[in-house]
Amino acid sequence: MDAAQARTAGEAVVGLRHADIHDLPMPDRTADRARTDRVLQHATDPLAALGEIRRVLRSDGRLVMGEPDWETLAVDDPNSDLTRACTRHVAERVVRNAGIGRQLARLATESGFTVPTAIPVTPVFRDVDDADKILGLERTTRRAAAAGYFSDQAAEPWLSRLTRGSSSPR
Repeated sequence: MDAAQARTAGEAVVGLRHADIHDLPMPDRTADRARTDRVLQHATDPLAALGEIRRVLRSDGRLVMGEPDWETLAVDDPNSDLTRACTRHVAERVVRNAGIGRQLARLATESGFTVPTAIPVTPVFRDVDDADKILGLERTTRRAAAAGYFSDQAAEPWLSRLTRGSSSPR
């Protein structure tokens, strides 16, 4: 919420509200725009959440969504088994709706939206700090090791290679 407030400061036509996405505190058909960015991956019921967004949007309103597909997370590292184990940990234990990214167009259509375009994006991070901010790779890797998806001894070289920004073993 703080980042959104900073981005929209001084914009008289922008209003921000903090609310449960399943129960938005707005009258029907009063919003011009809505955006989800890594929100539906945590929603209890993404289809109901989209229905609620549909309810508050005007007939000419626009919804833009950006949600990851954690089950297809790709990390360039020689140890592909560890990468798959980390992805499996996130999909099974961390994120409620790990495959939401690939489901967006279908769910939006089922909620009554017209979906003119669905653009899949494969992010490629060359800066480990940026990747860690968005994906929480180090924190997630440590949690996956603690959960038994792989050992701390296996995680350390993987994290070290990522930190150096190189996928080649040294």
